[in-house]
Amino acid sequence: MERKNNYGIDDIKSLSFKEGVRTRIQMYLGSADNEGTYQAFKEIINNATDEALCGYGNQIDISVDEDNNTIEVQDYGRGVPFGIRENGENVLVSIYSKSHTGGKFEEGAYKNVSGLNGIGAKCVCLSSNDFVVESCRDGKMAKAIFFKGDLIDYHEYPTKHANGTCVRFSPDPEVFKDEPIHYSFQRICEDIKNISYLYSGITFNLYDIKTGTRITHCAKNGIIDFVKDNLKDPIHPHIIHETITDGTDKLEIAFQWGSKHETSYVFVNGLRCPEGGSPITGAKMAITRTFNTLTGETYDGELIRANLFYVINCSVAQPSFANQTKTKINNANLRAMASTAFSNALKMMGKAYRDEFATVANLVKRVTKADAAAEKARKQALEATKDIERNQKRKVFQSDKLKDAEYLGPNSTLLIVEGNSAMGGMAQARDYKKYGILAIRGKIINCLSNSEEDIYQNEEIKLLLSAMNIIPGRYDASKLRYGKLGICVDADSDGYHIGLLIMSALTYLAPEFIKEGRLYWLRSPLWVVSTGKKRSYYFDDDEFNAVRGQIKGEIKRCKGLGTLEPEEAQESMFTDEFQRFEQMEYSPEAIDLLYDLMGTDIVPRRDFIFNNVDFTEVAE
Repeated sequence: MERKNNYGIDDIKSLSFKEGVRTRIQMYLGSADNEGTYQAFKEIINNATDEALCGYGNQIDISVDEDNNTIEVQDYGRGVPFGIRENGENVLVSIYSKSHTGGKFEEGAYKNVSGLNGIGAKCVCLSSNDFVVESCRDGKMAKAIFFKGDLIDYHEYPTKHANGTCVRFSPDPEVFKDEPIHYSFQRICEDIKNISYLYSGITFNLYDIKTGTRITHCAKNGIIDFVKDNLKDPIHPHIIHETITDGTDKLEIAFQWGSKHETSYVFVNGLRCPEGGSPITGAKMAITRTFNTLTGETYDGELIRANLFYVINCSVAQPSFANQTKTKINNANLRAMASTAFSNALKMMGKAYRDEFATVANLVKRVTKADAAAEKARKQALEATKDIERNQKRKVFQSDKLKDAEYLGPNSTLLIVEGNSAMGGMAQARDYKKYGILAIRGKIINCLSNSEEDIYQNEEIKLLLSAMNIIPGRYDASKLRYGKLGICVDADSDGYHIGLLIMSALTYLAPEFIKEGRLYWLRSPLWVVSTGKKRSYYFDDDEFNAVRGQIKGEIKRCKGLGTLEPEEAQESMFTDEFQRFEQMEYSPEAIDLLYDLMGTDIVPRRDFIFNNVDFTEVAE
């Protein structure tokens, strides 16, 4: 059957600049969600800071109205030019609504600024529900009011206000329609705090209209303060700083070792470039080459930078960004400038702060040894996964510690029990068609406090992963031998500890399994009360003590699963009347608590014990 060709000249559309912005805001501000609205805010801030970069104004005021999602930015620079040209063009209106109109195309008015294409502020205006700009220059003010990108009012009049530009806008939900718009004063404050480090001596005043809160940010030492405020637990006291110039271009760096992972920031003309670009390339090359030269070793560059926190701040006359959202800088000279800056700074550190450099060298040496050990562990893990993969399609798993369910797959459950005694009783009590039983010996290794090498060598861990067909790092729910895992241990402190160890193992090896709601706790009874042929079950002391005075019949306290008769286990744990099959929910708070209890740091564990244990009851 022939397909009808409906594609013709009538399908070709030509959009105005305004229509293009409002229809495809993603092209200009990165996204049509809340992140796009924050990019709009940054475009207006960039214009204000550009004035500061050029030496005009040392204060910027920002007001945030969360209820109406409105932001006002006031700078005290020269003010945006305004007036009517001979051809009738309204200059101020064109600057904020007509594409490629502005004062940044030539080097005369603006040098070393972030916006050069005359696009950013216009996109904000055209994508706003309400947009107002006021410009004050030499005793005169011009005010333009836009609604959904259309000019609705314009006036010029005398004023006593100081020179500067004020922009007030509220993003249009019809444009940013991917999610509800919400400006957060707290987030704006965090963004401005980071920006303030790039403009030493510039004061940023923030005002929350909703609460009346006022906050001021001003960094006297620039990016040195940025490193100081953001790097926790540095391993050496001095922040290393270096500045170099290339004509009108300027590049400064600041760095210090001590973070748990490599952290880098690149700023160009006050704008952060999260994808880095040419300065990062030059920095990495210089760090590796110079560090190895100074130490006489051949360390891997990634390991040298594994604990390095570094900032690169560039002031460039003609920046070449990779895209309109300016996430990456491409200027070739910045690569050479960054390389020279880091090389000089490391050499200075090696001479002026010899002991500190030696401390860093020892850290890199330890990191290198740890990486070698981790690589060995990864190879062992790879070998372990081969055993797991061999069992992937097996109906019968070859192990005396495992009794498989008859039907494997998403509707089956693997129960983990402690020891052969519990395994024997549960094997009789279960529904063998959908429940498998895996017996472990005692307490498995704590995956949150041991090395990868020890974890993957542990036989219990390898057996658990194989029985479930979980491959760490390559988790695939569709290939699981069992759809659920049930922790089924004694109802005492040892049993609970074993349960925590199993949760820790899955949190470390396959957190996706828990996030998908596949981990359960099958509670076992602590008390059994028999009255003739009828039995009642109580799963903790509180339940039992609440009715103890009313109980008539034979009372049995279960010291473990092994003390349950098969019929008791079957009735209490596998019937709808009594079964307590509780899903373990994944949450960041729960994971944090698990790391506190089971991790290597004893302080949070000690604090938890002191805050939650009644020592008077323990003493009694």
